[in-house]
Amino acid sequence: MALIGTIRKRSGLLIIIVGVALAAFILGDFLSPRYGRGRQNIPLATVLGEDIPYSQFDAKFEQNHENQKKNQQKEALTAEEVFNLRQQTWDQVVQGIVLKKEYESLGLQISAEELFDQIQGDQPHAYILQYFKDPETQQYDPELVRNYIRQLDQMDPSSRTQWDNFVEAIKDDRYKTKYKNLISKAYIMPEQFVRMDFDEKKTTAKIRVVGYRYNLISDSTIKLTDKDYEKYYNDYKQNYKQEASRDIDYVSFEVKPSAKDRKEIRDAFYKTFEAFKTTENVAMFVNTESENKYDSTWKKQGTLPVRIDSVVFKAPVGTFIEPYIENEAWHMAKLLDVQMRPDSMKASHVLISYKGAMGAGEDVKRTKDRAKAIADSLYNVAKGSPAVVETLARLMSDDPSAKENSGDLGWFADGSMVYPFNQAVLTHNVGEVTVAESMFGYHVVKVTGKKDAEKKVRVAIVDVSITPSQETNQEVYTIASQFQGKVTNITSFDTVATRMGMNKLSATYLQAMGNRIAGLDYPRPIIQWTFIEGIGVGSVSQVFTMENKYVVAIVTKVREKGIPKLEDIKDVLQPLIIKEKKGDIAVQKMKAIAGTTSNLNDIAMQLGSKVDTIPNVTFNTRNIGAYGNEANIIGKVFTTLQPNVLSEPIKGSNAAFFVIVDEMTKPGEGEDRKVFEKQLVSNFRGKVNNNSFNKTLEEKANITDNRVKFY
Repeated sequence: MALIGTIRKRSGLLIIIVGVALAAFILGDFLSPRYGRGRQNIPLATVLGEDIPYSQFDAKFEQNHENQKKNQQKEALTAEEVFNLRQQTWDQVVQGIVLKKEYESLGLQISAEELFDQIQGDQPHAYILQYFKDPETQQYDPELVRNYIRQLDQMDPSSRTQWDNFVEAIKDDRYKTKYKNLISKAYIMPEQFVRMDFDEKKTTAKIRVVGYRYNLISDSTIKLTDKDYEKYYNDYKQNYKQEASRDIDYVSFEVKPSAKDRKEIRDAFYKTFEAFKTTENVAMFVNTESENKYDSTWKKQGTLPVRIDSVVFKAPVGTFIEPYIENEAWHMAKLLDVQMRPDSMKASHVLISYKGAMGAGEDVKRTKDRAKAIADSLYNVAKGSPAVVETLARLMSDDPSAKENSGDLGWFADGSMVYPFNQAVLTHNVGEVTVAESMFGYHVVKVTGKKDAEKKVRVAIVDVSITPSQETNQEVYTIASQFQGKVTNITSFDTVATRMGMNKLSATYLQAMGNRIAGLDYPRPIIQWTFIEGIGVGSVSQVFTMENKYVVAIVTKVREKGIPKLEDIKDVLQPLIIKEKKGDIAVQKMKAIAGTTSNLNDIAMQLGSKVDTIPNVTFNTRNIGAYGNEANIIGKVFTTLQPNVLSEPIKGSNAAFFVIVDEMTKPGEGEDRKVFEKQLVSNFRGKVNNNSFNKTLEEKANITDNRVKFY
């Protein structure tokens, strides 16, 4: 029992173990070229020329999967959680391979002396500081580390493995720290660069502008040719580099319980209620008939469902709550017991385990009878002098945590400990000592605290969801299959959907390892299908079985990785090219006006515009008054324009402009640039520390990602 408490306290360690297991995987035989082929006779991925076989990746994922379930204390993870865990495993594996190559090329090493210093030195690693704290003061205690290491030889294999993984986590983090330091500490800012950047950011300008907005030119006056498209495409096609993606249309056929289903469930539930009223073994009845297992814990007011809570705290034992519907489920309940109980309790204990008891270490050889005799002897010593329990715990307890906490379990909620231990604390007064037997062995227990007692109840609850029958499921599946059978192309998909009264939905830019489609829970099977070789525009899916619905999809667009063809992005480019053309027209018109006058007010009048004065413009300014983002204008102001001279017409993003720089104020020579320089260096190091450089390394790793073919 106390061992479970220790694991709960150390659950954060499991998070580290996930990364460590991967590190061991990467640094071991993971990079070996000998492996069993995947289901499609290809590796899951190739990174830096090394194949990642699916079988080995999946083994590491399963290891992480088990750790995650233990860490979250769950029997199973949701499909969404499983997918995210696979993604985390992928990221860790890829980064591990890439960084390992970097470490090797740089000759990075961690010596035995350095590792010792990280674990037992004066300034140990953060993981050590986090997990080896005095339970009372919550401060790091180096003696706890030394005691733990001294006991390693007596620990069971799983505990020793956990420690080894913990040490590997420290090493892995140390490698990363060294690598980051090599990059960040190597960064310098030459004085001339500091001066230039400082001057650019601190120089301010006061300008006057007259803008001629492009929306004053009608789109209908712009005639685009193939050459216009080709020129713009060739100039800017790199900006449209894309990942592979798919667009789909889909319809979903929701499976809802029919009126017949609802009546049958209601009738069956009322029959169950009649049996509930006469059953003698309530716990077994609940476990047999209810979707939720029998909960024997004591509940205080306000913690039960409102319909039940409002009755049981005023009713006599044996009261039934008749069937009622809430949240698409039938519920009924019976009040089994009422007691005044503390909400939480506190105790110290000495655990005397025996061979075969749960959690007993390999070094525990004593028999159960011998364990009981020892516990009885300790009880006889302690009942007359309860203060000795903590000393006995440090010297004799088989609970490893006793070395740290002297057997003190702290405050725990009523019912959170195993039943015999909980009852022993509950039925004895503060300061009393007793003996309790549990699956872990014999406990010499001293009660050290109790909160004030309050009214609590034990209630048996039966829950049955209102769900569609198999017959209803089959009927909806048949309808979905009929829809799928009638669809042969995109046009017929729309026609049949309309005829059947179905609401067609669309999902765009689905990427190979995506996991999001609006309205669908865990749509991975659909996304994976769209990337199967041979599936293209117009391909119709099979009927997918989702949560409470069936789905049929059709592919409406396929985008391959790289630079798209001109015809694929022509619609996207059209408004941009029109804007470019409008800019050329605006500039020509403004040049003609500038030939007749250099007075900014006259120019504004002829353009139907106005003169805007904009003070305090800096190189970091992006918006020019109400015209919005006009970076090109800012660039001209601080590079080519002369003070008090009317500029040539400048083509901007939303308008063309005339600009006059009235004032330009530079920073004084005496201004301190050191603080500014430190900020520049700090900003760079911040980027290093946020691991953004890992992505840069991955981009250069020539990764071939075949995951979509596996999951």
